[in-house]
Amino acid sequence: MIDFNESQWWSYERFIEFQNIRLAEILDYAYNNIPAYKNKFDEAKLKPADIKNKDDLYKLPITTREEMQNNPDFVNAELIYDTLYTGGSTGSSLKYYDSEESRYIRAQAHARGWLWNGYTQGKRLAVVSSAQGTVGGPNTLNLVGDLSTGNLKEIVEKLIEFKPQHLRGYVSSLYILAKYCLDNSVTFAGIESIDPISENLYDYQREVMERGFGCRVFEEYCCNDGGACAWECEAHEGLHYFMERAIIEEIDGEMIVTDLWNKAMPFIRYRNGDAIVFLGKNCSCGRQLPLVQAKGRTNDIIIGKNGPISPSFLVHHGIGLVGPDRGESHFRSGMRTVQYIQKPGYILEVNIVKNDWCTDTEITEFRRDLNTIAPGMQINVNFLHDIPTTISGKRSFIINEDKELLKTWGL
Repeated sequence: MIDFNESQWWSYERFIEFQNIRLAEILDYAYNNIPAYKNKFDEAKLKPADIKNKDDLYKLPITTREEMQNNPDFVNAELIYDTLYTGGSTGSSLKYYDSEESRYIRAQAHARGWLWNGYTQGKRLAVVSSAQGTVGGPNTLNLVGDLSTGNLKEIVEKLIEFKPQHLRGYVSSLYILAKYCLDNSVTFAGIESIDPISENLYDYQREVMERGFGCRVFEEYCCNDGGACAWECEAHEGLHYFMERAIIEEIDGEMIVTDLWNKAMPFIRYRNGDAIVFLGKNCSCGRQLPLVQAKGRTNDIIIGKNGPISPSFLVHHGIGLVGPDRGESHFRSGMRTVQYIQKPGYILEVNIVKNDWCTDTEITEFRRDLNTIAPGMQINVNFLHDIPTTISGKRSFIINEDKELLKTWGL
């Protein structure tokens, strides 16, 4: 099995050789064991041997999240080790599966990425997120919830008592928390690094976080459905794409990813909904892993009467993962897509695209939970056949049209 701490210093040529070997194995496996991919090969009149290396991947059709939803033809049930869920920031959620080997590789990638910002198991880590971003361990403080004014004060008090060495959380959550600290002259001592996750990180957010918490930001990009991941190293010149875990293609700015390890539910030429830019330069740290900018869909932020609601917290609510005890029994697979639009006057328009198997119970629970998360807002639920696109053809799944309220919160 690969050692990620050793492989980070490989030559670029060795990375390519490694990817081609793993690619041949996963393609052959998928063709012979996963009916959906055999159909894709057959429809394209291809055999695995026709894909000589990663440069031939274009011959295969792209796989979408929608066609994988609740589709057992993409799954080898005998190899399921973990059940996971996408966060839904692209508006469409997916329940998917890891094999034991893929789970190990995922853990190795995260361990190396976190090591670059100085975090190792045993250090005190504080996490500000929802259920999807929590981290286990005796020296970890998980702060799950929305970001109302009352919660911000409580979170700060818990952080002061806990004395974290590292801080991890959703970009918007950490930004709002850092801004609160600056506005209220709250200071922390001993935080060594900040690891913002799950949402787009902008320069103004990085600057506020670094001032608010008194240390450097180490950006992380991770899309586990497909295995695409990249981390910022100590040189802070971009994110290193982890070639040992997946092959990333860039097509008109879109990310197309092939997981090199997951045999429980292979992701081959999978459109994950995110954007990728290869920077085309080497990092001064000496690693040959390519530098990239990787971004999710641009999301806005909903502001309730009690304060901002983290975009990831909101989309996790949509699929039923809003607390640390949520899991399989709460996952709302019947809701294919959810869009939130805030109008002036604390009005929240919620557009839902249902799958055929959506139940009345799922919709009832959704309404109930949303009233709890956004108390005092007027919530209008609409059922659509599809989420409309913008003029550029993109879909935005969290939109705030109350510009005055955004200005008030400095967002």
